[in-house]
Amino acid sequence: MRFILSIQSHVAFGHVGNAAAVFPLQRLGFEVIPINTVQFSNHTGYGDWTGQVFEAAHIVDLFDGLERRGVFQNIDAVLTGYLGAPALGDAILDMIKTRLPAQALWLCDPVMGDVDRGMFARSGIPEFFKSRAMIRANIITPNQFELEYLSGVNIKTLDDAEAECYAVHTMGPYTILLTSLIHAQSDDADISMMASRKGCKKFL
Repeated sequence: MRFILSIQSHVAFGHVGNAAAVFPLQRLGFEVIPINTVQFSNHTGYGDWTGQVFEAAHIVDLFDGLERRGVFQNIDAVLTGYLGAPALGDAILDMIKTRLPAQALWLCDPVMGDVDRGMFARSGIPEFFKSRAMIRANIITPNQFELEYLSGVNIKTLDDAEAECYAVHTMGPYTILLTSLIHAQSDDADISMMASRKGCKKFL
């Protein structure tokens, strides 16, 4: 059985973060070890919520416990999403560098913002993703707004999206799954997705 460490948000009402990812991965046959970066009443897109962001020390404490159980040596992949605080990003990066097998993959969803909401991540988190996470991540799943932040260029056409994927590949990630893509050639009712692999000239 393959093991996935999923480090994301959790909501009591609705399905985002670990509340959305754990069950489908289990149904696919993976053993999932969920660690919640926050526990909120609901998704922040509702405008108000209750709950708390977990401190980095709390997450590191969980890492220590998992290491004592020998869990890390079996991890095949890490999935990260909403962080809540930049210190948590550094704790996750340190864990990936020092505790995981060298062959373990990191799928990083750089949750920072969206086209209709702008940047909603706390100060320091976007900088973490751009300057430190991209160098290490194997796969990233940014939405259009997040890819534009990482590359520094706005997407207006499909060619722009391709060029930005190429630019971000040079930062480190081997695979990019660009979500919620809207460009000049899009139909009004369509939202596209682009899959890009480093060194590959074909896009999906």
